[in-house]
Amino acid sequence: MDAKAWKNGFGNSELERLAQFFPDGTRVKMPVQVMRLPLGSSEAMATVLEYGTSREVIFRCEVPVEFGERLRLTNRDRSFDVEAEVTAVQIGASETLVAARFTAEIPNWIIKS
Repeated sequence: MDAKAWKNGFGNSELERLAQFFPDGTRVKMPVQVMRLPLGSSEAMATVLEYGTSREVIFRCEVPVEFGERLRLTNRDRSFDVEAEVTAVQIGASETLVAARFTAEIPNWIIKS
């Protein structure tokens, strides 16, 4: 594990591998609901945003998603309600990780989380 990963408290090698593509990111723990767009095309899935940059997030996903798919990410009080596009899917031995990029600028979202 490299020094930055250790400092950020990563213990999951699958998350570490995906996070290395986002060197400006930081560890976050923000519970959200994930829904496919268009709305109504699937049920909402509860997850936690694990890692983020000013434009991207990484989270664990229990349902199959594809590269380029659009998602809506919403927290409980709706202070975070954004659309994002899947930019990477990493299927590991024990879990699937998804990286998604916001479709619009979300100022200071990491500070608010």
